[in-house]
Amino acid sequence: MNNLHVWLAYVAYPITTAVYFERALRQKCRTTTIGPPLPPDMIDKWQLQDMNLPLKEQDISTELMPNMVEILGSLPPEQHPDLYLWVESVGGHYPLHLEALRCPKVCYLIDSHLQLSAHLEWAKQFDVVFIAQREYLNDFRTQGMRAHWLPMGCDPEVHCHIETSKVYPASFVGEVQPGSRREILLKSLASQIPVHSERCYWDDMARVFCQSKIVFNEAIKNDLNMLVFEAMSTGTLLLSDMARNSGQDELFMDGEDYAVYRDGSVCDVARFYLENEELREQIAARGQRLVHNAHTYGHRVDDLLAVALGDKPDTFTAKELRGRSLAGVPAIDAYIPTSICISSARRSFVIPVLDMSPASEYNIVTLLNDLENIEGDVIVVFNGQEVAKQLKDHPRITRYAIMKQNIGVARAWNMGLEIAVTPTVFILNADLHVEASAIDVLEQALLSLPDAACVGPQGSFFEFTLGRDYTYFDKGTFKKPLEVDAVSGFFFALKLQHFNEKIIRFENGFTPCYFEEWDLGLQIKRAGLKNYIVPTSDYDHHWSGSIRALREINFYEKAETAGSILLKNRQMFLNKWRGIAGRDNDQYLLNSGYIWYASDRAQVLMAEGRFHEARNSLSLCADFPEIAPLLRFLDMHIRKKALISRAEHCPDENQLIRTKE
Repeated sequence: MNNLHVWLAYVAYPITTAVYFERALRQKCRTTTIGPPLPPDMIDKWQLQDMNLPLKEQDISTELMPNMVEILGSLPPEQHPDLYLWVESVGGHYPLHLEALRCPKVCYLIDSHLQLSAHLEWAKQFDVVFIAQREYLNDFRTQGMRAHWLPMGCDPEVHCHIETSKVYPASFVGEVQPGSRREILLKSLASQIPVHSERCYWDDMARVFCQSKIVFNEAIKNDLNMLVFEAMSTGTLLLSDMARNSGQDELFMDGEDYAVYRDGSVCDVARFYLENEELREQIAARGQRLVHNAHTYGHRVDDLLAVALGDKPDTFTAKELRGRSLAGVPAIDAYIPTSICISSARRSFVIPVLDMSPASEYNIVTLLNDLENIEGDVIVVFNGQEVAKQLKDHPRITRYAIMKQNIGVARAWNMGLEIAVTPTVFILNADLHVEASAIDVLEQALLSLPDAACVGPQGSFFEFTLGRDYTYFDKGTFKKPLEVDAVSGFFFALKLQHFNEKIIRFENGFTPCYFEEWDLGLQIKRAGLKNYIVPTSDYDHHWSGSIRALREINFYEKAETAGSILLKNRQMFLNKWRGIAGRDNDQYLLNSGYIWYASDRAQVLMAEGRFHEARNSLSLCADFPEIAPLLRFLDMHIRKKALISRAEHCPDENQLIRTKE
């Protein structure tokens, strides 16, 4: 490779992609740049006054359309190239008589999404064609060209991490055309979050990225652009839309390596990551490792030369690049604690007890009174010795375990399941009031609903990516059993056989509390089973009967606020399930059932003629492509009804007829 002589052809200016190829090539082989200097009028035309980088001439300076016959004739044979590489830079740079070159001729085309026709024509001059935008690969191949996908990349020495304060919540570096989608998105984002916008390059760009908590990106016509790799290379979280068919969704995982927004959710996604600093920085650091592992211009040059010189038949696929980028990188769920397995075992009530629920009118004593005439074993896990001393000999308690310290909700539930020897187990909060009829309703549903593993009176559909509910079903808000993403943890019934056979367990890592229900819901879904809520009103519960009364929660030797526990467990929850979905190659696992619930509800409302309500019921999932046909139908119907309504009030009979037609 050291003896290889490459002519690199491009228009000489310091911020074009070819400069990064030049830097990489010079480290691997003898490289000669050839091409014209940047025309002076281009600096004003392209508004490049802020480059802050010197202009230079190429090793072989030429006109915009140089004659290769004349250039080769003016040089001795030992200065002729072994490989000619033309990289797209400035329009109009089309060397003449490339056939005079007696070496492989290669081109790298970047903006095929903007000028496909011109690229298809110009590429005919070359032996091997490389394109940055994978979507158009077949357009070249169908014309008989040897075409290969070579995505953009980063230069870690330029796009590097700089130790500096994060002074900007969000930033964008680049051009913004008036009226463009990019301008609309940035204005939307800036309406809720301060956004720093600047046109700058190289060191200045890296500095802005590193001073930002989030770097915004928007694809033009689904291009996989330079900023994706450059921002990730600096170790700052990239917030990008999804460039369809570009390979982006195969190279990087949303919420694992970077963050993806839809047009309607850009503010929500940005706020989510601004509010979750540890998660944000974890993702940013992981993204940086991935691009440095497989997406530098050094990697790109190696791949290009290997194919151009015949050492391999094709460049790396997106799947292969993903694999290379993950080399040596721990799995996203590498630090999730190992869960406890449950044992096999008819109705039991498992009740974790921390205290006397000082913020509620109900407590463990009132609950034991409720259970006095309800059949079933009562298993109490005392998460402390004070209440245990008072109640461990209570006649309604069948079995108990006493913890010297608070071991948390999940571990207490798991311990109760280990002690239980019945096919149905109820999990009850100590601050619950319950009647026998509610127990019977849940038990009957658990035994009769298809594939039911967990049943309760309240639950939700949740949006995994942002860690929030799409909608929550409280008591009295629904009239028939409903399959949901998660059942609320204060009162529910589970089928122990399913838990044993599918190795479903409560995640101990969420000690002392929070996210146990969502985690359980996903475990049940992954096992091919279902979570249901069923209507009953024969119970009462006030949220946070213990937590609300505490400034800090003591567990083991620690004491933390509820807020800090919530943030920590959210990050653990997202890591765990992204890791599982990635290993199982099942991104649908993380999709909510809300989209189908909202669609079914809209269909019912439409049948009742309530089209506006139907449209509103779909507002939270308007960005999902599955909903698009239904939304188009509703919007068309609503517009038509509005036109007819206006026409019916118009005295012009002919206008009325025309409108109806």
